[in-house]
Amino acid sequence: MSNRPLDGLRVIDLADEKGELAGRILADFGADVVRVEPPGGARSRGIPPFHGDAGLYFAYRNFNKRGITLDLEQESGRERLLELSDRADVLIESFAPGALAELGLAPAALVERNPGLVAVSITDFGQCGPYRDWAATDATLNAIGGMLFKAGIPEKPPLLFPGAVAYDVAGIMGAFASMCALLQRARTGYGQAIDLSALEALAQTTDWSFSNASSVRAKGQVPIELRMGSGPMYTIYACKGGYVRLVILSPRQWRSLRAWMGEPEHLQDPKYESFLGRMEIADALMVAIGDHFSTMTHEEVSFEAQRRGIVCTPVLRPEEVLANEHFRSRDTFLQAEVAPGLAGPVAAGFFEVDGERQGYRRRAPTPGEHDAEIMAEWSAPARPAPAGPEPDPALPLEGLLVLDFGIGGVGVEAGRLFGEYGADVLKIESRTYPDFMRVVMGTEMSGSFASSSRSKRGFGVNLKHDAGREIVHELIRRADVIIENNSTGTMSDLGIGYETVRELNPRCVMTSSQLLGSRGAWADWIGYGPSTQPIGGLVHLWNYTDQDFPAGSGAIFPDHLAGRLCAIGALAGLLRRERSGRGAHSEVAQAEAVTGMLGDWLLKAGLEPGSVGARGNRNDRGAPWGVYPCAGEQKWCVITVRDDSDWRKLRMALGEPEWAMAPEWETAAGRLAARDEIDEKLAEWTSGQSAFDVTAILQMFGAPAAPMYTGTDQIHDAHYQARGYPRWIDQQDLGWIALEGPCFRASRMTDVNLFQAPKLGEHTRDVCRDLLDMDDEAVEKLVAAGTLEVPKD
Repeated sequence: MSNRPLDGLRVIDLADEKGELAGRILADFGADVVRVEPPGGARSRGIPPFHGDAGLYFAYRNFNKRGITLDLEQESGRERLLELSDRADVLIESFAPGALAELGLAPAALVERNPGLVAVSITDFGQCGPYRDWAATDATLNAIGGMLFKAGIPEKPPLLFPGAVAYDVAGIMGAFASMCALLQRARTGYGQAIDLSALEALAQTTDWSFSNASSVRAKGQVPIELRMGSGPMYTIYACKGGYVRLVILSPRQWRSLRAWMGEPEHLQDPKYESFLGRMEIADALMVAIGDHFSTMTHEEVSFEAQRRGIVCTPVLRPEEVLANEHFRSRDTFLQAEVAPGLAGPVAAGFFEVDGERQGYRRRAPTPGEHDAEIMAEWSAPARPAPAGPEPDPALPLEGLLVLDFGIGGVGVEAGRLFGEYGADVLKIESRTYPDFMRVVMGTEMSGSFASSSRSKRGFGVNLKHDAGREIVHELIRRADVIIENNSTGTMSDLGIGYETVRELNPRCVMTSSQLLGSRGAWADWIGYGPSTQPIGGLVHLWNYTDQDFPAGSGAIFPDHLAGRLCAIGALAGLLRRERSGRGAHSEVAQAEAVTGMLGDWLLKAGLEPGSVGARGNRNDRGAPWGVYPCAGEQKWCVITVRDDSDWRKLRMALGEPEWAMAPEWETAAGRLAARDEIDEKLAEWTSGQSAFDVTAILQMFGAPAAPMYTGTDQIHDAHYQARGYPRWIDQQDLGWIALEGPCFRASRMTDVNLFQAPKLGEHTRDVCRDLLDMDDEAVEKLVAAGTLEVPKD
């Protein structure tokens, strides 16, 4: 039997540009994914980066797929698609809302024909809402999705992410939604239609800006929502010939740094052991640390810091990422065929299952490459109708028990998703080792913790006690999924590593995520999610073109993304368990979440060394393309022109001004050559009006544009509200807070299960009594001994 979790699954992939990673992830896990393209090829084949004639955007997002050409404008093409969909398990599409319905191919109608089909529709804004029909690009979604406002420095425009983050996150969540629906189908026999918003998928994944802004506003205060580069927490320092990111949060880390610096007398005040205390001397401290690092290279600084237990990682250029000894030791990149006759370094895949990489096996198809074999292989009878009655809507993960050992922003986000979609999630921690996001504000509840640990029950247990470990072993015997993102080796040291889990419960699925993975040359390095940005090449690329010092971003990316990848890995294990009866261990290296999101650009760097660097806010796809000033303090909008049609729409929206009528600007080449001049003129126009007015005017003509939103802006926005994205709750120990809502709706799923985050150990007694059948007297003895923990009086 194949070890690939989705072996035997049939997928039709119509996604073009947005969401193409959805099908690729399913293919990585073993599904037979058929990429359907129109005559002449997909639009995404024309999106940069390129190597010669090879489109690397398409190549990277479509490996492991087979290709077929269908003309859906012709009846014969539509009939063939219907025949394929009747035999498919999953269909993924990214047409504009209503476009497939006009062709007689509405996803809901396809599901009606084939009741076992899972049809996932990925659009910019979703199938409903005020902005449903807005023109959009990945860049404009960056703006309105909350990724833009935290990147860059106040003296310059905000910085767009240097990759297709919105559309790729939408693809990742498309894979998650598909797999949830497949698990539900395993129970009921029925598929469903899914409406996924790329905007909401991205907004969920930026960080906690949305929820924290709402909590601050609810208290009558004003949140700080201005970009500050890397900020005081994830600071970048120059060293000899490069840069490093240093993160000092705990007193132990501070004392170790101070010792490294020679125990300066002026740094001995005990108040400096706290982050807030060090903020009082932040400027002077940055100078002192910078001087200390100035004689060492970025790797020398990082190695010595890590040896001392200090969180520090080097800022690597793309070529350094590809040559890095840790990534080489993990086979993060494979030298593989990416187009006929062309080989280069391909990011091997996001996941490992039971030690086997779930990734690259074959290059992306040429247009229609597999027409004949697919027609032959997919000629079997259509899928039979489900035997049972049509079920009522339900949550897809109901009945699962999940043990969440996550901390920070990775494992906890995976647990959050399982809880929202119906699982009983136990948040396991103790006061001697709490989730640091719970206590980051000096109490046992914070807005960030409330966001990522909503929809869970709290279980307090001290795993250093033998009795506590035995209790957790009993929970493992009953569990379906275990989630953890502790430092490498921690779970084994606590007596609950995967080998122990498999002995206790062979059907249990464990999903793990370490900073750099559980194996490799630097596997024992410590850090936080943003510590992976430098190693993965993101800090170097997310910069302005006119400076070398990294501009930085305050976003904690890729924490929330890695959490979603962990959830997908767990779902893959559960789907394999459906046919094999055995559990699995899925692993995601957080640094590989970064390299995976930059895979096409790192591929280009490998094919053309020295060709990939910071691009600021520009894009070789078209001009104008960038972030433009608007009326008001630090107000900005994003405007993008993909092609000549977009240019004509923009020009009409501007009122056909004389400056825009130059005949040489009728072509993309002419506009790219003159983008400085065009940007200057466009900025003059945008700076006189609000970001939303600019957007409204341009959208009337179908030109892609969007305002830059902060967390506060998102809370008040009409589209977010119409889609039900802000979910207000009265969180215990915190007050009113708006939590991030779901990014997809499904025809056979109920609304997400959302309730307030637990106090530490809030449900310990309930779990012991109801799940473990322990009597009250035994429980209270263990509480008194400190083995079990409950909320403070």
